[in-house]
Amino acid sequence: MHHFEIFSNRQGEPCFERIIGISKTYLQEIQKLDSVSNQVYLRIHQFQILSDKNQIQQYQEKLQEYQKQIPEIAEMLKLYHQSVRQITPTIEKNLLISVLFWYDLYLKNMFSRTGRKKLVCSGKIGYKEYLFCYLAYRKGFDVMLLLPEGDLNLAEILLKQSLSFTIGQTGVLHIPEYHQPEAEIPNRPQQKINTVHPARKKQNTELSYEALARMAKSVVMIAVYDKDGNFTGAGSGIAISRDGYILTNLHVVSDGQVYAVRLENDEQVYPSCQIVKYHTLFNLAVIKIEKNLEPLRIYDGRTELVRGQKVIAIGSPMGLFNSVSDGIIAGFRKLENQEYIQFTAAVSDGSCGGALLNTCGEVIGINTAHINKGENINLAVSYKQILPFILGFMG
Repeated sequence: MHHFEIFSNRQGEPCFERIIGISKTYLQEIQKLDSVSNQVYLRIHQFQILSDKNQIQQYQEKLQEYQKQIPEIAEMLKLYHQSVRQITPTIEKNLLISVLFWYDLYLKNMFSRTGRKKLVCSGKIGYKEYLFCYLAYRKGFDVMLLLPEGDLNLAEILLKQSLSFTIGQTGVLHIPEYHQPEAEIPNRPQQKINTVHPARKKQNTELSYEALARMAKSVVMIAVYDKDGNFTGAGSGIAISRDGYILTNLHVVSDGQVYAVRLENDEQVYPSCQIVKYHTLFNLAVIKIEKNLEPLRIYDGRTELVRGQKVIAIGSPMGLFNSVSDGIIAGFRKLENQEYIQFTAAVSDGSCGGALLNTCGEVIGINTAHINKGENINLAVSYKQILPFILGFMG
């Protein structure tokens, strides 16, 4: 019997499992799991992020009340303190708010339904998501984590709370979203999508190099730290929303647990602990900080980009905060089924995630890679992938 079928028909005590790798019938088995109608079932494709300030305030005011109502929170917090060092009251509060938000959003309505309750999760799973799943397990849910790209990079004491099963080779795989009837999760917060946004308005006026360089205030430097607080690398990102959303490359942030964001002409360092959204093929990710930002405009594709077109790159190569360089579009390349803009503006390690602008100051790409053995052979993810990826975050 296939492991997904065992999970679907599980009896006895609740289970908490990590499914690592990809089997030959992986997607078909997930589809079959999703279609079983005689169970209380939910699959979370990507955890929703709480960004509404009023809601956050409401959760802050009710933390003690929730902890009394849900005694399993105490053992979740104990486990968290045993697995992570240097937890401040603020970090603990942020964890609790996220977990309780997901508890209300995903689990609360399922308790009133009869039958064995099953929760399946995929996407970016860090400490917060894992501890939420642990809480669901302690509340009687069968919990399965789908990890096609490999096991989680979490403390051993956390991983011991779940059983791991390797069902095939690890690799990149796009797991389709689970389309659950809206009635299953009432009062779902609607994601704000602006049909007309400054980042998509036409901008036909060419700017001076001095004016383009001033746009560096919307490009940030991101320092990446592991779960033990060790520095692992740095990259760049661009502001895409006044609400603190930042776009970068997935490879810049994928191995981190905590991110420290620096803004130009601002001495404060802004922490971020979670990837809000990511796309493996596009190599894009969104993180969020608690700071009002001035977003860059994203090119709307009104005319096709052409070879020889002037471009400006802004990033933090080798930690040199917000360096500006100019060049041209050298070509358009397709590598591993992904389209890139090849350009000559100078970039180096640390530039990844930074902005590639046209002379109107619009983002036409995200600086993604450079060829070490070549002379200014650099690649950027195109606005064609960026626009649909960040739709809903711009604002």
